[in-house]
Amino acid sequence: MFKNLTALYVEDEEQLREVVNSIISALFKNCYLGEDGEDGLNIFKKYKDDIDIIITDVSMPKMNGLDMCKEIRKINPKIPIIITTAHNDKDFLHKAIEISVSKFVTKPLDMHFFLDCIKETLEPILLQEKLDEEVKAFQEERILNAKFSATGQLAAGITHEINTPLTYIKANIEMLGYDIEDLDNSNIKSNMEENLLKITDGLNRIETIVGSMKEISQQSIREKENTNIYSTIITSTILAYNKIKHTSLVYINNKKFSIDMDKNEFEYFATVELQRIEQVWIIIINNAMDELMKVESFEDRRLDINITKNDNKIIIEFKDNAGGINSNIIEHLFEPFKGTKKSSGMGIGLSIAQKIIDDQSDATIEAYNEDKGAVFKVTLTN
Repeated sequence: MFKNLTALYVEDEEQLREVVNSIISALFKNCYLGEDGEDGLNIFKKYKDDIDIIITDVSMPKMNGLDMCKEIRKINPKIPIIITTAHNDKDFLHKAIEISVSKFVTKPLDMHFFLDCIKETLEPILLQEKLDEEVKAFQEERILNAKFSATGQLAAGITHEINTPLTYIKANIEMLGYDIEDLDNSNIKSNMEENLLKITDGLNRIETIVGSMKEISQQSIREKENTNIYSTIITSTILAYNKIKHTSLVYINNKKFSIDMDKNEFEYFATVELQRIEQVWIIIINNAMDELMKVESFEDRRLDINITKNDNKIIIEFKDNAGGINSNIIEHLFEPFKGTKKSSGMGIGLSIAQKIIDDQSDATIEAYNEDKGAVFKVTLTN
């Protein structure tokens, strides 16, 4: 319940201290135990940056609980304090109010009430933690969008600079081809023609990659438009190709992926924010590649990307055979900072992918295990 928090419990009665500790230790990340007020104060001074809540008895030897809390308040005036006590006289209550005690729990302890008091006392801290996580996730997305914007501007400049020499090289290769045709038939001519085909194929691949970079660099992040989702999948896979070619076989609608695939071979249209939806595909693909690296043989690794249409819905499924998602995190996979790692490539968690999908019109994303792998399923409105 409070797995990120640490408690200090101070009680001079050994049996009660051990019983209560066995209960609250299961709730907190850590629980320090003090045998009396003086011991509790020393523990707090030593671990003051780690302790989130004080739970203490009042009547103890060497230093009572109220005096201990008074000294702790000089160090940390805001730390929550719960008093466990049999006292109810006015003098005691007045002193407790002066040191801003959060809650009182009377002895003998009613454990249900005691735990409810702990929960209520820590609720502001837990809410603040949740808020901090949401703010951090929001900042991460803003940083990611800024990165994509900057990358888009850089890509636009690079593609512009590459296009001119690429056009020049292609023109000269074409002229070279005409010159080779005019040669007499020989082994040298055959070798030159074979090498020319390889060079031309390489140039066509470069042109395809440059074209994808140019396409994504010209898109507006927030503008929704009617888009061929199959085309966005091809573009994103091309951009992840450098990682894919060393990692796994990839099939799109049961066809082995190659960077010269026709982006309009299939048409599945939906209204989306074009560049942001491609961010999602890149995040999921990179995530799958990271998991597939755990499979020993390249030939045994496989990612299937399938797009289907059901009434007015476009369904995109990314299915790998990397063993599936760990059962300990699958329910929290899209929550910020809950996974075992950040998705590589983008340096951002799957929570950002979900946020982008949530921003589309009537769209969902889900993850589950099937056969011997993980499936990420995105549903978009046609």
